[in-house]
Amino acid sequence: MKKLVTVLLALCLCLLAACVGLENAAPAGQEPEAPSGEALPEYRVETIEAQESFQASDGTELASCSYELPALSIANLGDLSPEKAEAAQRSADTFNEKMQGMLDNSVAWGKDVADSASGVYGDGYLAEGYYDQCSYRASICGQIVSVRVDTASYTGGAHPNSYAASYLFDLAAGQFINPTQLADEPETFRSGAAKLLLEKAEASDARESYWSDYEESISRWNEGTVLFDGEGMEVVYSHYELGPYAIGEVSLRLRYEEIADLLGPGGLDRLGVRLEPES
Repeated sequence: MKKLVTVLLALCLCLLAACVGLENAAPAGQEPEAPSGEALPEYRVETIEAQESFQASDGTELASCSYELPALSIANLGDLSPEKAEAAQRSADTFNEKMQGMLDNSVAWGKDVADSASGVYGDGYLAEGYYDQCSYRASICGQIVSVRVDTASYTGGAHPNSYAASYLFDLAAGQFINPTQLADEPETFRSGAAKLLLEKAEASDARESYWSDYEESISRWNEGTVLFDGEGMEVVYSHYELGPYAIGEVSLRLRYEEIADLLGPGGLDRLGVRLEPES
């Protein structure tokens, strides 16, 4: 079953509502004001989408597809210096190119889903219409865009397949990054967060249902669905990743106070996080 889901995840390529940091973090979509007072880019999130419905010649709905993904725009492009405007537009274009490519792939996959439904219908076995869909949530924290994409697909069987994926984009660097790249010392962050996440997982009500190799899966947390918001880091394990379908999605959260030392000052700054000093 785990191998089957892996294949489905690889095939389903379809894969931010702003957030604020903790104390005095930059407003969502906007980096902290430069000391010189020079304007900085104000990024905004927009939605790109595609929908399509497929019917048989007799009007029976075979399949429906609906996809929504994020795109970036810059609200104050005309207020920026030429250099900053060029860099900001380049970052937005890099982000948007990837998301548009994902949308195009999703649409192509949706046609394959419809073709499959058509074949099953022709054989007289289509009990209900197939569907494929994705939606997103996004946050801009400091210079990091954090995107969660939820995908759900039904192509027959006992239940739909669903999973979450994530994308982290560094607006300053103009590129998508691995979560560990946020930290001043990436490997320290990876290993330290893995230990904390394992403790959270073992305290979960679903602990007794995990696969035997769940510790290995958690140790590779940075390769999965990782999100950042105003409170901290969330790692999401979709159906089948830690255990059978019945336990559902497993979400583990670490507050910034728990991972501040692992991220380091630079990592906190990249996320726009300002922690109150301990009294």
